[in-house]
Amino acid sequence: MTHSSRSPLALVALLSMAVPLAACNIDVQKHKSDGKADVDITTPVGHVSVRTNVGAADTGLAVYPGARPLEGEKEPRNANVQVGNSIFGVKVVAAKYQSSDAQERIVDFYRNEMKTYGDVLECRGNVNYRGGRPTCREKPFEDDLQLVAGPEENQRIVAVKTRGDHTEFGLVHVQTRGTN
Repeated sequence: MTHSSRSPLALVALLSMAVPLAACNIDVQKHKSDGKADVDITTPVGHVSVRTNVGAADTGLAVYPGARPLEGEKEPRNANVQVGNSIFGVKVVAAKYQSSDAQERIVDFYRNEMKTYGDVLECRGNVNYRGGRPTCREKPFEDDLQLVAGPEENQRIVAVKTRGDHTEFGLVHVQTRGTN
């Protein structure tokens, strides 16, 4: 192949890669108060959206009385992340808190709070789903406790752990569509 016949092929290859990139849109909105940012990325095959500084209400769960946002972490204490396209999607909203109350008091509060979403499963270890229902993969001697309610495509999770003189807990709402 001569040099002149390779150039059109190279140009076609370059254009085929550049056209999808030209169709991408990246939007970053920086928060003036804390320097964090919200990001939206749109491509021809889907989108990604990340929001920080969301409220716990977005998880569908109340904040334990007297709890305060988790301190001393560099990453955001809460976020709303959405990934998807017209066929599938995943949305995860999470918020982290701490309280000086004992783990058991916080767990009791959320056992009652989560009943609105169905049976509440309590796990020490990881949570899996079988047949659309949550199951536990227990870890012996695990101090961290997870409460889970709701079907796999619309679940609420509360993870609670004791850390020194306080209790940390995370509120999570996971929604999926088109992942069957």
